Amino acid sequence: MSGHRPFVLAVLGVLAVLPPAALAQTTYVAFGDSITWGVGDDPNRAEKGYPPRLEALLQQRGQTADVRNEGLPGETTAEGISRIDRVLVAGDDVLLVMEGTNDIGNQNVSNETIAFNLDRIAEKARAKGLTVTQATILPRLNTNYDARNLVTGHYNGLVRDLAWSKERKLADPFEVFYRLNANFAALYDDRLHPNTAGYDLLARVFADVLTNVDTVPPVTGRVEPGNDDQNVPADTPLRIDLFDFGAGIDVTATRLVINDAVVETPLTGNARKLDIRYDPPQPWKGVVRVAIRSRDLANPVNTLDREITQFVVAGTTFLRGDIDRDGRVDGADFLLFAPRFGTQRGESRYLGVADLNQDDTVDGADLAVLASNFGKTSF
Repeated sequence: MSGHRPFVLAVLGVLAVLPPAALAQTTYVAFGDSITWGVGDDPNRAEKGYPPRLEALLQQRGQTADVRNEGLPGETTAEGISRIDRVLVAGDDVLLVMEGTNDIGNQNVSNETIAFNLDRIAEKARAKGLTVTQATILPRLNTNYDARNLVTGHYNGLVRDLAWSKERKLADPFEVFYRLNANFAALYDDRLHPNTAGYDLLARVFADVLTNVDTVPPVTGRVEPGNDDQNVPADTPLRIDLFDFGAGIDVTATRLVINDAVVETPLTGNARKLDIRYDPPQPWKGVVRVAIRSRDLANPVNTLDREITQFVVAGTTFLRGDIDRDGRVDGADFLLFAPRFGTQRGESRYLGVADLNQDDTVDGADLAVLASNFGKTSF
């Protein structure tokens, strides 16, 4: 036995200097639809989508990681509930789940149902001993349905709320693609799927979350009234849930802004979740624009300063040509109209609210409508 002692000591010495991540492999299961699978990626890549890129990034950052691609093009969350049991195997450690794009495109199920299905997928994985990282879904690019990402944005708010309530990690590619990139269209191969640059970024979003790198500002969950809600009663209270899945919210730097004016209202909660409530002292009128100014506690800080929701109070009327819906047809509306002139529905520059006679073309007839109401006000 004494003859083996030097060998044993040598092995122990090697193990002592290895980083902890090198001693055990973490197996990640990337579960989702065609965006996980890698549709739209470089056809010359042997392994497509974000999973192989994520594996490389995690290894570069010191993890011994294996990321298995279990994306299935065309899948809905309801179909994912039954498939997840066939996908998971002994030794899997972490489920990365990003799904819901096809459900929204099918237009036959509510966002609440999609989020419920997502939770069932996650709970099945948890029951097998895996931890779960949820992800918001990517924004849609000029699709025929939900081109403004109102439905997608609402669903992602539910995904964030679900991650917070179940104490799961959250990767937020919707925020990174849609809010933090000035030209997110450059990241797309088609209207739904990323291109090579998009998949590179998607992998980084996941890698940052899994290695505790915070590059995302505070994000919203439930927002009531919702963005673009119509006929909102004039006494409706405002409710916004604000989350941070990284370093936490800087509560002291958080402000509620209504129609460009900072308003005072109690903020309840903590650095992980703030409940923002506001009861209007006077009835709402016209179009109400609500923004949040906030930042997190990361170093460097990540800042939120944008409009969160815009809603129309019941009884509000708009003149044709009031493109920005501020109650007046003026030069600001013309500046919004001009870049759309000459476009047709289906083109990237076409904007429905600039097509004032709704004939699917923005042309001289629409300009004449705008001119006829120029200088007039409705509220």
